Amino acid sequence: MAQTTDSIWGGAAYIGISINGSAWTDISGHSNHVTPDGGDRRTGQAYTFDGENPIVKVGKKNPRQTRVDIIYTEIATDAFEVARAQFDAAGGGTMYVRWSPKGGGVGDAGYTTSSGFVLDFRFPEPDSEEDGPMHGYFVVQHAGITRSIIATAW
Repeated sequence: MAQTTDSIWGGAAYIGISINGSAWTDISGHSNHVTPDGGDRRTGQAYTFDGENPIVKVGKKNPRQTRVDIIYTEIATDAFEVARAQFDAAGGGTMYVRWSPKGGGVGDAGYTTSSGFVLDFRFPEPDSEEDGPMHGYFVVQHAGITRSIIATAW
């Protein structure tokens, strides 16, 4: 297979969050890394008296986790405070994450998590030897991720 000439630069992605799945907040200017993880398939195995190798079957998928790294701010409507509030909500607040590697324009691919909850939240870590902005992250645990082609710009 020949080397691709259609790579996509990740530095202009769109990132959005929602607490209800319909009203989205663009946090592209507050986030700098998205890491979808998990969702691997469960497997089962059994051995018999006859044979060296196991009988292997594939099962259902495990939950997914999507981590979003964000810049620390103290404004109530910014990503850090929205995610913190959902993490602190009794029973775990609802959170959806969506992202588009090419920026969220019409025709771009988009990825949207199912409804989840904020599983983990990292508070800022002040460091007198760090010159850059402080940051944190949040992790949303959810059932899956849906891929779509964006029809109306995000």
